[in-house]
Order: sequence, then structure tokens, then C-alpha cells
Amino acid sequence: MQTDEEFQIDINGLIMKVTSHLINGDEVFHIIFSDGRPPLIVNEATACGRTWWTSIPQGRQKEAEFFGARIAEKLKNK
Repeated sequence: MQTDEEFQIDINGLIMKVTSHLINGDEVFHIIFSDGRPPLIVNEATACGRTWWTSIPQGRQKEAEFFGARIAEKLKNK
């Protein structure tokens, strides 16, 4: 289910179109990139008092951490 949250982030000319979705009560973010790379789905995970961004499905962890942090920054500065 898509929420009303949709926004763009510009990182040195790379435009990320981000939409927020609720899946089983968890908020996930779907990212479409302007450079043609495959879309990415990320969510913020928490375990043992630690929080990090992860990709769904797994396998794009570095991108999830980097782009997830940009999403968190954007949401914090709203």
C-alpha cells in the first residue's frame, strides 16, 4: 500500500524518485534512479539496539545504506 509520501532527492545530478509504502506494518521506500540503474527497495531495520538500512531483497547493502541515509536526512529536514 502506497502512502501519500512521495518526494525527490538530488545527489549531484542523480535524481531519486522516492515513494513510501506500508508492507505488513513496516514502512519501506521504493527508489527509482534517473541514471537507469535498477530500482531499489529499502527499509530501516533495528536489532540489538542498532539501526541500519537494508535492501529488499538482500544483495544491494552498500546502496541501501547510502541511499537510505539520504532518505532519513530528507525526512528529518522536512
